[in-house]
This record gives sequence, structure tokens and C-alpha cells, in this order.
Amino acid sequence: MLIVSRMAISLRNTVIGVLIVACILLATLQTTDIGNRSSNSRNVNPEPSTSSSAASTSFSQCTQPVHKLIFIKTHKTGSSTIATTLARYADEKGLKLATPIWTHIFHETKSFSHNMVLSFGDMGHFDILTSHARYNRKEMDMVISNPKYITIIRNPVKQLESAYSYYSMAKHIGIQTDGDHELQAFLKQPRYYFDNYNYFMKVQSWNGQIFDLGLEHADHLNQTLVRRKIQQIDAEFDLVMINEYFDESLVLLRKQFCWDWEDIVYISKGVRKTTLRHKITPELAAKIQQWNSADVQLYDHFNRTFWGRVAQYGPNFNKDVLYFKELREEITSRCLDMNSHGTPTYDKRVENHKLKPNAPNYCKNMISGTMQYVNWMKFMYVFHRVLLPLTLVCLGCVFMLFLYRRFRRGNGDQYRLLDLDTTDLGSDKTVVPIYSKQNN
Repeated sequence: MLIVSRMAISLRNTVIGVLIVACILLATLQTTDIGNRSSNSRNVNPEPSTSSSAASTSFSQCTQPVHKLIFIKTHKTGSSTIATTLARYADEKGLKLATPIWTHIFHETKSFSHNMVLSFGDMGHFDILTSHARYNRKEMDMVISNPKYITIIRNPVKQLESAYSYYSMAKHIGIQTDGDHELQAFLKQPRYYFDNYNYFMKVQSWNGQIFDLGLEHADHLNQTLVRRKIQQIDAEFDLVMINEYFDESLVLLRKQFCWDWEDIVYISKGVRKTTLRHKITPELAAKIQQWNSADVQLYDHFNRTFWGRVAQYGPNFNKDVLYFKELREEITSRCLDMNSHGTPTYDKRVENHKLKPNAPNYCKNMISGTMQYVNWMKFMYVFHRVLLPLTLVCLGCVFMLFLYRRFRRGNGDQYRLLDLDTTDLGSDKTVVPIYSKQNN
């Protein structure tokens, strides 16, 4: 009984220690930079005048802000900036972000499955999904109920050049030439390299955008399947944004989803350093278009339909875009020190931002990257769904132990150590505690 009593005391002290640490951790999380929902992180600027933001009757009207959406994050299209903006929106609105189990991406090559999502009984009850995932409508609908679908695409010439240099494909293939000729050397025989070399992110070296949207490489030369995929995307997506018209795309998103201006304002993320850019000649651009013909068809289709959406927006579209650009410039000037670079991050391929010493609090959220937001919201999800309930269970165990000890004392079943007796058991000496029952 003495051993049991000591174990109970040890358990009690351990649980109390866990509770103290949990309280300190929770207090720390509430004051961290990312996830700070204080009023200082909002109201970055007032709404524009009524004349510049009047709704058009020809544009589809929404009755309340959209809080259920899935963003298909294509590669090297400016998607990191969009994903961060959406993750920030989820954090500030208290929405539930669907995150990968281990890293900040679901998968680069495999089609999305709901089993890739970190979930503790919340499947179907998440709000927003922004991490890299290949489009799979059936599986994604299992994660978020009745979501809006959006994505962003880019001119295939610029997109391939960006992916090829960012992922250092020439280095992984083994092409030995200077920087401006690396891509040219690849495009002399791209199918040979694609079929015979297993280089890093090779899936992005051939029609990477339509691949992200669900079409397998084996089908890229089948014109019927390519056109069918484009028609499917047109029918199933609520908005396809265009990188070359980035601000215009966000203005469309804001109105279509009933969001505020402060919800879409951004500071660019993942911008490549100038040393990692290749010069694109007209001859090289023609080769890229021939090699990435499926992405060219995808881009041409949605570049046409994009302007149809702009026409539906109404006569104030250009005024709203101008206002948004001015708002972005103002936020950038408030937040960033443009005369110096920020501290290098884990990714040395991109430009880094440095905040001004007196920058407002919301600026810290503006420059946070996708990985930071995903990891933060993943931790908070685990904390609320696992750590906090576990802490409450431990607290309940302590309380039950307290009641048990009070009950035992009330019935007079208290034991005390009286003496020690040494019993000779062969060559061993065993200490046997002798107890006596004492009534109160």
C-alpha cells in the first residue's frame, strides 16, 4: 500500500506539471505572431467609395461570405501568394484548414485522397484546403462539404522556365552548360530526358499545370482527353485565375465570394531571385509551346473565359482594380523596408522580405509563408483535438484520485508503516514492510 500511495503522489505531481506546461503553452500560442486575431491585424484600409465598388446586376450575387473552398495549388504560377492569403483568411475567421499529415503538401505526383488529410473525426467538416494536391473532385468533396473550387494558371512558357530553374532540373539531369542554355539543351530532346531520367520534380517539366489539375502524363498527347479535361475544369471550377492578371483575378474572387478588401490584400510570396531566371527567346518560347501543348490549350481556353467574367463584373471593374493596386502599394510601403533584404529562410531560391521597425502588427501575418501557416494551424488543430482533451482527462483522473483518497479516509482505512522486518530467505535478504490498520 505504501508503494501505491507513492505512485499516486507521483502521478498527481506529474499531471499537475503537465497542466502547468499546457497552460503556459496555451498562453504562448495566444500571443504568437501567426494566428494573432487582434483588431490590429484587421482594418488595413477602409472600403473604397460606393462609386468604385458598386455591385453589378449582371454579376452573380452572393448573400454571405464564402467560407468553404478548395484551392488547387498549381506549381510556379504565383499560387503560394494565393494559398497564403487563403490560409490567413481561414486563421482570422476561425475556420478549419485541412492540412497534410506530415509535411505542408499532400502529394506532388499522386492523385489526392482524403486519407492524406490530418483528421480526428472531422472528415467532411473542414472549411478550406490550400496545400499542394492534385485535383480529385470525388475525394476532395469528402473533406469539405459543398466547397467552391478555384485555381490559378500561368502562361506555359513562363511557367516551364520558372519550374525548370527553381527545381534545378538541369543539375539533376546532368546537363552541363551555362545558365541561359540549360533550358535550351533540355528542349532539344525533352521526351528523351523525360522518359529516361528520374530527376527531381520531373512531373513539372511536361504540362505541369494540367497534370496538377488531374490529367495523367500518359494522356497528354490524346487531344480528345485533353479537351475533355479542359471542359471538365470549366464546368467544375468556380473561378480560374490568371497569373498575368493577378490583381484582376483577386478582385473577381472578392466580389464573387463576398469578401472584404482586407481579405485579399497580399505581399508576394516565393518570388524567384533574378539569378535563377533564364532568358526566353522567341525560338525557345516556340519550343516550349510545342512541348507543353496541353498546358497551352488549357491557358488559351481560360484566358478567353476570364474576360467573359470581367465583362459580367460590371462597369466598375477597372476602378476596383486600380483601388486594389493602390491599397497593395500602401500596405507594402507600411510594412516593408525596401532598401534591405530579410533574413534568409530555408528556401534560398526566393527573395525575402524585411519588415520596417515600426510596421503594424498585421504586417507580420502578411509576410508569413504558406508553410508557416499550415504548420501553425496544424499544431493548433492537434492541440484542440488531442492535447487539450488529453489534459482534461488527466485533470479528471487527478480529481477522481482525490475523491478516492477522501473516501478511504472517511471510512478509516488508513495504513501506516510500523516496522521493518528482515527475513532470511536462503542467501537473500528481503525487506518486508509491516503495516497496521489504524482507525480514526
